[in-house]
This record gives sequence, C-alpha cells and structure tokens, in this order.
Amino acid sequence: MPRAADEARALGQRFNAVGVVWVSSEDREFALFIYDAKTDQIVSRALDRGPPFDAPTAASHALSVKSLLRASTVAPPEERIGAPAPAPPHDTGLERTEPSHDDVEHAASSAQPFEAPLLRAELAGGARVVADSPDARLAAGVSLWPDARRRFGIGVEAQVGPGLSIAQDRFTGRFSEVGVATNARFRLPLSRRLDLVPRAGLGLHATQIQGVVVKTSEAADESRLDGSLDLGATLDLAVARSMRVGLDLNASYMLRFQRYLVQNASVLELRPLSGGLALRLSTGLL
Repeated sequence: MPRAADEARALGQRFNAVGVVWVSSEDREFALFIYDAKTDQIVSRALDRGPPFDAPTAASHALSVKSLLRASTVAPPEERIGAPAPAPPHDTGLERTEPSHDDVEHAASSAQPFEAPLLRAELAGGARVVADSPDARLAAGVSLWPDARRRFGIGVEAQVGPGLSIAQDRFTGRFSEVGVATNARFRLPLSRRLDLVPRAGLGLHATQIQGVVVKTSEAADESRLDGSLDLGATLDLAVARSMRVGLDLNASYMLRFQRYLVQNASVLELRPLSGGLALRLSTGLL
C-alpha cells in the first residue's frame, strides 16, 4: 500500500491531477483504489473479479468509482456525501406572467424588417411654379428596383394637372400640360424606416394653350412639345411593411423657352426652370 500511495502521489503531481483511480491485484484478489491528492489519502473497495470486465460489471464498477469519489474531495463540494441540499430558488414575491398573444405578435411585427419590393406603384400630388402662378400637379407611375439590395431603381411616370387660367386684355384662355418622365434613382438608407431617394432623368411635355383673342373674338389654339432635364429627391418614410410616404422636391429645366404671343404681345411665358413640392405615396407590387 505505501508503494501504491507513492506512485499515485507521483502521478498526481506529474499531471497536476486531483485524484488517481486504479485497480490492483495481489494473490488473485482485486481491489479498486482512489487517491485523493488534496488530503493525500487512499480509499478502496474490494472487487470480486479483475479485468477485463463485461459491460454489466464495468457499469457496476463505474458506480463504485462514483461513490468513492463522492466520499473524497475530488468531487465538487455540492456532490460530496453529506453536502447540504441546494437551496430553493429565491422567491421575489413577483408573480410571473406569460406574454399575451397580442404582445407576442407586436414583438414579432416590430422585429420584422420593412419590405423592399422589386416593383412599386407610386402616386404623387403637389404644386409647382412654372409662370407667375402655381400649378397643381398629379403624377402616377411605377419604379423597378432590380438589384438585390434595392438600392438602384428606374422610374416612369405620367404627369397631369388642371393647368393655368389666363385672363388679360388681349387674351382669355387656359394653359394645360401633360408630361411623361423617366429617371434613375438611388436609395440611401438614413435609418430603419427613413430613406433619401435622389433621382435624375428626362421628361417630355405636351403643352397647349386654348382661348379667345379679345379684340377679334377669334379662337386661338397652340400645341407644342418640349423636353426637360429633371432632378428630384424624396424623403421616404416606411409606414407599413410595403407602403411608404415621402416628401418630394423636384426641379425641371425646359430645353426650349416657351412664350405665347397674341398680336406680337406676350400673354404667357413659362420659366425655363421650374420647381415643385409634392407628397408621394408608394406601395409594393412584386
């Protein structure tokens, strides 16, 4: 036994072990030994037979090892024989409640990202200044966002409005305009719900002036086509998973100066540079 203790002590020091387990035989008698490095003590239990062990015998001896370890300092303090039972969880006095179905749905919807559809339908309404008076405008169109992150888009829209009323000494009538525009866009995220979407493109405008020459009571009707360079930006706010509302600023530079004359006198001049403000609503289609 002293020699076995010395060897177990040496093994424990060599491998920095807290315990050593081995099976010893002498005169055909077998025993299980456990060395406790902290107390420098050995505990043992006799075995009815030596190795090799069959499966049931090995399982039985494993339980013996576990029992012997619990009688030593090798086992954790809470698993040792005679250790006090663990204290019950501290009662804070607060009642535990399960989240309601509405709470779970609200948390899930709050965590879901807003959709970025491939195709969006858009509607905008606002006003612009093209002459001395503001002109109401309504636009409807679609935009396509082909890249995976939905950062780059292409838009097409039609524009219409009630036009401008003209009442002068020489002429009374009305100016109207219908336009189509196409543009390229870039979506710049500012936050989870807010985007800035600048755009640039080209427009085509069909203008018409209709009325009566006061002096001669003759009808006057003139139509023209004019192109434009367009710039704009929308501050876009997500209000639902696929719906957005935005404040839109836009500007157009007409490629041809438009002036309408009656008896060599101007009755309407359109500014080459016009600007407008609109409220834009968009929703996902695909």
